[in-house]
Amino acid sequence: MKQFFVLQSLPIHDGVGNFIYEMQGAERLILLGWLLKGTLCQVGVEGTDCTNPHWNTSVSVSPSGPVIEGSAVTLTCSSDANPPVIGYCWYSVRGGNTRATGFSQVLKTKIWADNTHFYCEAKNMCGTQNSTIIQLHVLYGPKTMSVSVTPSGPVFDGAMVNLTCSSNGNPPVSNFTWYSVKGDQVVLVGVKKRQETMVSAEVHQFYCEGRNDHGEQNSPMIEVVVLYPPWNTSVSVSPSGPVLKGSSVTLTCSSDANPPVSSYNWYSVDKSKTRTVIGSEQNLTVANVNGSTQYYCKAKNQHGSDNSTLLQLDIQYPPWNTSDANPPVIRYCWYSVRGGKVDFVASGQKLILAVIHVIDGGEYYCEARNPHGEDQSASTNASMEFAPQISSSSRCLRSRSQISCTCDSHANPAPSVQWRLSGRHVNHSTATPIREEPLGRIGLRSTLTIHQSQADTPAALCLSSNSQGSASLQLCVASTGYQVLSLLIGAGAGAAGMLLLGVVIFVIARRLHAKTTWDLKPEDITELILTDWTVSQEEDSLNASKSTLTGHPGANGANGKGTRGPQPTDLP
Repeated sequence: MKQFFVLQSLPIHDGVGNFIYEMQGAERLILLGWLLKGTLCQVGVEGTDCTNPHWNTSVSVSPSGPVIEGSAVTLTCSSDANPPVIGYCWYSVRGGNTRATGFSQVLKTKIWADNTHFYCEAKNMCGTQNSTIIQLHVLYGPKTMSVSVTPSGPVFDGAMVNLTCSSNGNPPVSNFTWYSVKGDQVVLVGVKKRQETMVSAEVHQFYCEGRNDHGEQNSPMIEVVVLYPPWNTSVSVSPSGPVLKGSSVTLTCSSDANPPVSSYNWYSVDKSKTRTVIGSEQNLTVANVNGSTQYYCKAKNQHGSDNSTLLQLDIQYPPWNTSDANPPVIRYCWYSVRGGKVDFVASGQKLILAVIHVIDGGEYYCEARNPHGEDQSASTNASMEFAPQISSSSRCLRSRSQISCTCDSHANPAPSVQWRLSGRHVNHSTATPIREEPLGRIGLRSTLTIHQSQADTPAALCLSSNSQGSASLQLCVASTGYQVLSLLIGAGAGAAGMLLLGVVIFVIARRLHAKTTWDLKPEDITELILTDWTVSQEEDSLNASKSTLTGHPGANGANGKGTRGPQPTDLP
């Protein structure tokens, strides 16, 4: 029997066309052979029965039942076509789009949550037939997490809102957890799908976590728009750090607010706590700054206002008023002034002087220095006043025709001396001449000469006084025959007396120390150190004492030559 072959035009499905486009080399040749087989005359070879088009095509799945996303499954296409099937084609359906996925009776593929619908096409000599579309039951974790908030618009600080979390997991997501985000801090809010919570200027960002048996996923962050007045208001300074007194700085006011700050005000506060408005811009330039003024700013929007804390600038300046400086004084120098001449004395915050320098009434001042400059104090007079002290070396010496009495007194102010004989006041006269000579700046020597017979022995009393008080001393009369003995006794008594005098002066100096007037601050007041009384015997006092003693009429007649009497340098 003669066979007839008719070439039939085979329409190619869009999905098949795309699939062919993606194939390469040998795969395309195999597919082309399959298509050529399908172009055989639908009426087939002579003797083929194509009069019964009713035949069934179906799909079976292994494993059967639910599968976990990403697992592999086997799809088998079955048909009872007669004549037998000569070719198969598999298709997947995604969102209404069809795509060819294979060309054999059995299709092995991984299943994903978005690719669960399949069908197969069977072809024989008489035509083609499609199976029904099957949908695989795929299990997967949460996907496409989404959140919403009610109310959806801006809310005020402290308002309550409802947060809702959604997900399309399979099985459906049943566990939801809400978190708030504040900077780097994440805080648990609740475990409901619909969660009510309070929002604020600090806490207004949230997200949820969805979980089922096959996984978990976080939603995107949702931010609630919160309206609030300014807060966390602060002031910054440019340039930062210490500022030299008299220079300029720029102050900047910063504040967190929603809506943003609409107005600023600047205030200065002086030592008396008086507040003054000095500006209305976010940035304020302050000229000629000083350390006694503080500053703050006020930020305002339509919902309220907020003040910054007080700002105290670190103002630095060279020393002034002697010891006030920023940074603190790093060096002090002391100078003395005598007769217009300035001499360096010492360095250090405190000046230590021997009592002789305190008594002599010299002028002193200090100079303070820091990295920004220097300043000097007003000069001060280091003078200490005290009542008269009569030296125990004072004495009377008898010669054949006269008695010579000498009284040495020291005091500040300088003392005056009076004499009494046997209780009666004595003035200068021919019979009782009185001679006075200074002993340095604070001493006085008074010498009384009595022209009387050897038999007369008057009692001589020396009285010394100044504005601080008075002192007296009864002098014993010794003859020239006992002069050496008297001098030795006088020297010993003088040593004891000078030691006693030193102690007395120390006590007086301690008591008068608080009365000493200084032009310095209390912490800068000079400390005084009292030395032995011999220190107060200045060189000029010593010379005067020496000349007086060697020239004393009673030493050895009128020419003043003879035995050397006690000298100031011999005193303790």
